[in-house]
Amino acid sequence: MKRFTAALVVVLVVVLGANLDAQTRRRNNPNGKPVKSGAEAAKEAQKRAQKAAKNNEKEERAEEREEAKAEREARRNGEEEDGISIVGGSDDANADNLPEPGATIDRAIKDKTLDEIMDELGLEDTEKRAEFKRNVRDAWEDTEKQDKVYAVKYKRYLDNAEKLAEEKQSHAEKLKKIWDESDEKLAKEEVLDETQTERWKKSSAELRTKTNTDRYYEAKAKQAEAEKANEEADKKEKKDEEEDK
Repeated sequence: MKRFTAALVVVLVVVLGANLDAQTRRRNNPNGKPVKSGAEAAKEAQKRAQKAAKNNEKEERAEEREEAKAEREARRNGEEEDGISIVGGSDDANADNLPEPGATIDRAIKDKTLDEIMDELGLEDTEKRAEFKRNVRDAWEDTEKQDKVYAVKYKRYLDNAEKLAEEKQSHAEKLKKIWDESDEKLAKEEVLDETQTERWKKSSAELRTKTNTDRYYEAKAKQAEAEKANEEADKKEKKDEEEDK
């Protein structure tokens, strides 16, 4: 739009200049007939300016399409940075890079993750760390057991939206029960203080509400939407290029 605005300014300047030039030529040649009247000169100048403005707008539209295309290619190639949860895995839009529905995480990886989380929470007491790890790891493994059952039902009802919605609701309720019980035990043993509890719940929000099955199928849906959007954008880009020829 900046180029288009600048082009409009050029139109006014050229038109005014043409009028001034025509007046000057009439004054300098009072006995001769002007080659072109001021109106004619202004009209031609206006046409030239309009053509320049149109070319500028065309170039701007081409640049915008190139930028949009570059952004789409960056998304396709995974060049844009994805946020990663402390717990729960990556938000990668490509389902091929995520664990399969019902898949589990090795206990050693769980323990390493929980050690890092306890460090971030500032949980230093040895006994409390042991209790936290035991409690959360058990809840995590219960979540994975629930996901194994959920993965089978999800696949079974892929073509039955009503039944799938029921399974999703039941799945969410079971996950909530698992983590509510975990929080109650941690509170009873006074493992975390109020601030640590709040931070822990926030950092584990995805683990509490999503399993590998959820993340996998959500990524598949996003991937399909992105591919559809890219196809539509490519079609529009080709159409715009043809119109500009």
